[in-house]
Amino acid sequence: MTLTIRFLLPLLLACLAGLANATEPGVPISGKALIDELRKGGYIVYFRHTKTLPQHEHEARMWREGRWRAEDCSTQRNLSEAGLAEANDQRDWIAMFRIPFGRVYASSACRARIHAERVARGAELIDVLTPPRSREKGLTLRAMLNTAPAPGTNTFMFAHGGILWNATDYDSVESETFVFRPAAPDRPPTLVASIKFEDWARLARGEACCAPRAFWSGTGEPPTE
Repeated sequence: MTLTIRFLLPLLLACLAGLANATEPGVPISGKALIDELRKGGYIVYFRHTKTLPQHEHEARMWREGRWRAEDCSTQRNLSEAGLAEANDQRDWIAMFRIPFGRVYASSACRARIHAERVARGAELIDVLTPPRSREKGLTLRAMLNTAPAPGTNTFMFAHGGILWNATDYDSVESETFVFRPAAPDRPPTLVASIKFEDWARLARGEACCAPRAFWSGTGEPPTE
């Protein structure tokens, strides 16, 4: 019996620590523990839009000329075929993992709006998640990331890397998903996991992955300007 306990204790402690260490940047977490937590609800899941076409200069020109319009996809950088396929895959992973969601918010920009339509229909398009970013939008989004979802659900958001950075100081790559746990009102939300696109398959296998990112600037505080 003593040998059995000595053998199982490290495994038990590892499971219990699965999300306890999730606030430490660079520390992988248990894929099984993360999925179990998301199934319970209580998290804010922020999806940066999936892969886009190489239209950065085109969109920048539209902004400079005052021609960018959220309702006009021809003025924007849009999802590529790979990005559309990734959005479909994310939809399938979420269904397979049985991750519940309640409120769904999205940027009005085409790449985020279409991403949301593929993954979780019925998104509410809101200005806070839509370019251009501003100090006020950053502060509002930070408060939303700190707002608990309805019991038994998670809140989904579909938007942009710059919008997230403006609110939290976290850098990102396309197709990356951030899992936040609301904190006390006077504290920034806790980043539990950073799920890159290739991590979804690791989650299905229950592997360790999805280590939270460090603050992009290294300052440890979200920007207010």
